[in-house]
Amino acid sequence: MKEILPTTERISNMTMWLEVTRIFDFITFVLSTFINGVLLNLIKTASPKHFGNYVYLMMSFLVNSLIFAVIHAFLQPIISTEKYVLFVFTSTNYLEVPRGFMKVLLSVYGTSYSQALVLIAVQFIYRCFSISRRKFLIYFKGRWLFFWYALVGVFGINWGLCIFFIAQENPQVDEILRPLMASSFGLNMSDVFYVAASYEIEDEFKSKVLNWPVIFMIINFASIMGLSLAIIVLCFCFIHYKMQRVTHSKVYEAVQQQLFRALMSQMIIPLVLIYLPIIIVMILPIFHLKNDACMSLTSILISIYPVLDPFAVIMIISVYRQGFLNMFTNHPKTNQISNLEMST
Repeated sequence: MKEILPTTERISNMTMWLEVTRIFDFITFVLSTFINGVLLNLIKTASPKHFGNYVYLMMSFLVNSLIFAVIHAFLQPIISTEKYVLFVFTSTNYLEVPRGFMKVLLSVYGTSYSQALVLIAVQFIYRCFSISRRKFLIYFKGRWLFFWYALVGVFGINWGLCIFFIAQENPQVDEILRPLMASSFGLNMSDVFYVAASYEIEDEFKSKVLNWPVIFMIINFASIMGLSLAIIVLCFCFIHYKMQRVTHSKVYEAVQQQLFRALMSQMIIPLVLIYLPIIIVMILPIFHLKNDACMSLTSILISIYPVLDPFAVIMIISVYRQGFLNMFTNHPKTNQISNLEMST
């Protein structure tokens, strides 16, 4: 018979792991702030004119990433599942703000996540038009640009309000999470701030029934994720198809290849770091499968995203890569692509 790890030792080990994740979150926050700040400056100062209003979409995405990174660093959330409950919790409250404010922050955290998904899709739509339907780029200028921002905001607010009003703390979820918090972290529920989607609830007869408001919320979230991912994949395939068949000047073609590789990274990196992890934890409660909250890979992957995505853009697009390297050299170099001008 295997020896059972004593409760006190288990709590000690899990608390140590939690501390490691907190340190990791702090490191990713510092890196994210630096890299996103650098890329924002490069977009503002080094972007060729033919990038057009695409630069505003990139800048909006970076600002959202910074907001996401700040909230993640402050909350240091753990995303996990227990039985039929998907939950996001934190025991970190550095400023000792009221419980209601922590709930608002957790909701805004979800809003920022949703806006990232939609902003990626909008960037792909822009690139799709720039490759094949350039006359449609007028819909990314002036008031139309604010339409896209409003659309992003609507999806984000939708996600955040669902979390705030539906994924609330309640006694039934408390009873499910209480043993987990005590055995894994040595925490009382009074020390924990969480939002949770309980796929099932007990009715007045103590029978398990579907929690329809939560089911609606999950379908809503899955629809947003599915729609944005479908747009990304379809636009990516269309852009690749068109680039194989359209001939441009060598310099312009080089620019398009760089932007295409940047888009490829913006498809693969989010898929691995922010789509699949959340899709998995949304599916687990359906089958009552447990995800170890102490070692939440989902939380770790999400914290990496605001670092890796902008860094990939810097390394792939030559004008940004050269500008980044010039920060560490005394002899700035110019790039012929940066001098290319083309009306949009």
